[in-house]
Amino acid sequence: MPTGTFFGPNVVIEGTVTGSEPVFVEGTIRGKINLSGDLRVGTQARVEATVHAKNVTVEGKLTGDISADDRVELVTTATVDGNIRAPKIVVAEGARFRGNVDMGSTKPNGEREQNHNHHGPAKQHRNP
Repeated sequence: MPTGTFFGPNVVIEGTVTGSEPVFVEGTIRGKINLSGDLRVGTQARVEATVHAKNVTVEGKLTGDISADDRVELVTTATVDGNIRAPKIVVAEGARFRGNVDMGSTKPNGEREQNHNHHGPAKQHRNP
């Protein structure tokens, strides 16, 4: 990641991380992460937080709910214990995930109306 913020493996943060630039975590974060840019949770990272970013890539361990404006990706080394909400979700073979998935609209305006006007399970049946 050429630009952005890097939290190394010996960094521990307790609290809230906010910002608009890409963030790459190899350390420990406990609390909340709210970014308008991208978040990458590296292989050495231990994140115990509610997470929101434009795109989230998890390579390490994340405990907590994840939401993204665009995409969440769990690579083969990822371990996630929490719910995922994003329009696009990729779970690689070998990734560990325990929780619920919501691929509905991440936009709060009209979200309930949209969910009632079409059937979510029909989407799931097209992807077996």
